[in-house]
Amino acid sequence: MFYNDEIGMINDEGMNAETFKIFWQTKYPEAYPVGHELKWTYPNRWFRIHSLPESKRYAESEKEYQILLKRQNELISDLVEKKATLILLFPLYGQDDWTIDNYGKIIDYKKFLRVDTINLGALRPDIYEEEASCDIFVRVVSWEPNKFDAILKLIADDEIKMMFICPEKNLIITPYDGGVDIIMETSQLRDEMKAKYHKWLSKHPEGL
Repeated sequence: MFYNDEIGMINDEGMNAETFKIFWQTKYPEAYPVGHELKWTYPNRWFRIHSLPESKRYAESEKEYQILLKRQNELISDLVEKKATLILLFPLYGQDDWTIDNYGKIIDYKKFLRVDTINLGALRPDIYEEEASCDIFVRVVSWEPNKFDAILKLIADDEIKMMFICPEKNLIITPYDGGVDIIMETSQLRDEMKAKYHKWLSKHPEGL
């Protein structure tokens, strides 16, 4: 559980669409809860690690999956405490049945709460098609190393998308097919973590 003066205690029983919206608008008023956009909204708080040596994008063997999961679990465990309360968030874009099926492989998405629908086409007409929309689903979970390996593996294979939000540390962790994007609370903390994990950073001049 976590506490916010404006919205009170949030847990699986207490969280609803209104409490999530207030939380998000309080902490991230400049952004929508769309993982791939956050790096552009908060560039001074963002950094990225790659999941495999030499920035290889996709694992092709069990050994490479082990490396990928070891890196991601080590990083997330370093960012948040064991049993830390996290908001697990996933998006559903439009009516993509294949996407719903993919989530169904690993989670009972009916236990997640739909907290918002974002009309991406209207809000970002320069980026998205006019009819593009995204439903946001959330659930409160607690972090344990290796507890989310099946989810992380599907993300790495580009079959699902998920964000791990740590309200206590004002931190967002967004694994993707290739690595992990992190939005830290401050630029200073971001710089400290970049230095610590410099061997896993991209060699791209913009950190991509």
